[in-house]
Amino acid sequence: MNNFFIIINSEKKLAEKTGQAIMEHLDSFQGKARYSFWDRGRRERYELPEGCDCIITIGGDGTLIQAARATVGSGVPIIGINRGHMGYLTQLSDEKSIIPSIDRLLRDDCFIEERMMLRAVARRDGEVFYEEVALNEVMLARYNTTRSLRFDVYVNDTMLNEYFADGILAATPTGSTAYSLSAGGPIADPKARLIILTPICSHAMNSRSIIFSADDRIKIVAGSQGQIAACDGESMLKLREGDEIEISRSDHVARFIRLKQESFLETLRQKMTYV
Repeated sequence: MNNFFIIINSEKKLAEKTGQAIMEHLDSFQGKARYSFWDRGRRERYELPEGCDCIITIGGDGTLIQAARATVGSGVPIIGINRGHMGYLTQLSDEKSIIPSIDRLLRDDCFIEERMMLRAVARRDGEVFYEEVALNEVMLARYNTTRSLRFDVYVNDTMLNEYFADGILAATPTGSTAYSLSAGGPIADPKARLIILTPICSHAMNSRSIIFSADDRIKIVAGSQGQIAACDGESMLKLREGDEIEISRSDHVARFIRLKQESFLETLRQKMTYV
């Protein structure tokens, strides 16, 4: 790898300092390494430089997730440097390891891990009016109301249940340690292929998460007013009663760069004991 696209979240402490250190290090290779720098901002798409080999994000999990969505379909692998809080997805946190890790990327001393993504399609009166991808989850939640919301859920066109809750979300295995976990959902190995459906603060005692095959199609119908849909907490969409959100496995995957063969259980143990 020698052509890098580096995304900095300047809102994160030390992110700009880390970016400057990487830039100076790459400059020392006298033209053998190329790079472009961008501040994260709120971008639907990034225009990657021709021949880009690697995307480096400097911030936190949110910065990496936004980059994965904004470069979807490019096939360019991503590695994250954590300058945020916990960082389930970012690969690097220790400042002393950053420059040696950049050297490993230059030597192609790494491997690629693919993560499943979701495709969300919204229809109103049978017409598509929104389409987006998500790495973590597709969520329906409240907007300008304190009332309980109603959701009619279908799986492969068969009625599953009618939920009354504060929201509902469909998560990937990657997203199982994000909002889905906070809502009481299970943790899944990120390399798995499945969809986790979890109601948020359900008004029924027996409402629990349900795990579906990655090949299943989940359709959520907004059964009340005052709802929004969002993919990974962004690209928010106001819904009307009767609008449909169909969620399925995306044809695209997120490609993450890994520098060591660390087991999922090892990572989970480290993050769960984080203080």
